[in-house]
Amino acid sequence: MDKSGEYDFLNDLVRFASLAELERIISEYCEKSFYAQTVTLISFQRDTKPITLLSHILDRDLAEFFTTYYARIGFMLDPFYIVAFGEAEFTAHQLREIAPDKFKTSEYYAQYYAKTGLVDELGATIRLGPRIALHLSLGRLGGHGRFRANELRYFKQLSPIILNRLKAILKDPVDVPEMSNAPDLIERYQNMSEPSRSGLSRREAEIAALIVQGHSSRAAGLQLGISDQTVKVHRRNIYRKLQISSQNELFSLLVQDIRGG
Repeated sequence: MDKSGEYDFLNDLVRFASLAELERIISEYCEKSFYAQTVTLISFQRDTKPITLLSHILDRDLAEFFTTYYARIGFMLDPFYIVAFGEAEFTAHQLREIAPDKFKTSEYYAQYYAKTGLVDELGATIRLGPRIALHLSLGRLGGHGRFRANELRYFKQLSPIILNRLKAILKDPVDVPEMSNAPDLIERYQNMSEPSRSGLSRREAEIAALIVQGHSSRAAGLQLGISDQTVKVHRRNIYRKLQISSQNELFSLLVQDIRGG
């Protein structure tokens, strides 16, 4: 690590007092120090779609794909978005630390994440309030390899400095319009009822949300404090009530619900 470059970066981080001034500095430093092909800063909104504050994506096709799909569909099953509103005020992780155990075999991965071309991500999130969190993400594309252990350690040291500085700058981080609360994953599945369908119970909707994120029956059971066999019974009931037969269809129902919302 070039210490003189780090000192210059930290000096600029303190010296400049607006996001507009810091966008290029943060993007260039993270690209150089972590060999990142994507650097994004996103304001996660608990009750509505996220707002991208900074998007430094070297690949043009990925930049277009991100702009088109992330705020519409991608964010809802993003492991970093889900972790952002957990118990911790600040989190910093490599994707594989927080991804569900069956993430790479999930429909979300097949239908969305794999199409980004990303092979690894580092993400850090700081809570700005009960409904808003600020998320910094660094991504690697295929052919560039995963982030190494020393890069993860450095990211966990540097990211809270960056995000706390941005938190101080963005006192009113995003002008969020007043909206009625958008349904979360659980509510979306619980509300998927038609005259020909029986509605899901709260527990069934919780399991549907975990399944579509990429959790196995065992992992879902551990999260909910029930056995994997009980999860499997609920899963059969979910498929029966929604008149589907696969995880693919469960994901498709979510996409249809989001697009129709």
